[in-house]
Amino acid sequence: MMILVAEDSPAYALLYQKIFESRGHTVVLTNDGLECLTAYTNEAKARKNKNADPFDAVILDYEMPKKNGFETAKEILSVVPGQKILFITAFGDEILTKMDLKGDNIGLIQKPFNSLDLINKVEGALQLNEGVKCHSNAKLSQDYNSY
Repeated sequence: MMILVAEDSPAYALLYQKIFESRGHTVVLTNDGLECLTAYTNEAKARKNKNADPFDAVILDYEMPKKNGFETAKEILSVVPGQKILFITAFGDEILTKMDLKGDNIGLIQKPFNSLDLINKVEGALQLNEGVKCHSNAKLSQDYNSY
């Protein structure tokens, strides 16, 4: 899987990278919404299969400099309406209602979170929609159980 992460906290960004790279995924880290959109656009242009989503999943922090997660998601979804996006926020579930974003491709996980919940949200959505095989990792649950 190719996962794009927009997270302004270096600690959380590193955590996401370690979790998903330890599971064999490629992670592209960005520090804010504007940088995320640039990485998204660059990957879309580089893709040989123009019908494929540039990333298998996009993880967005809600509160970021330059462009927040909502603004970033709106721009991504205007180009690729089916892009899988996961918001990570301390604000709670009501934020999706305020943002008026709906669909099976939009998810939310609240900080602090259990890393296995994060893995299941990202990999689980892909497994249901695209038949991607996901493997459990007992060591991961010990190392990253609750962040």
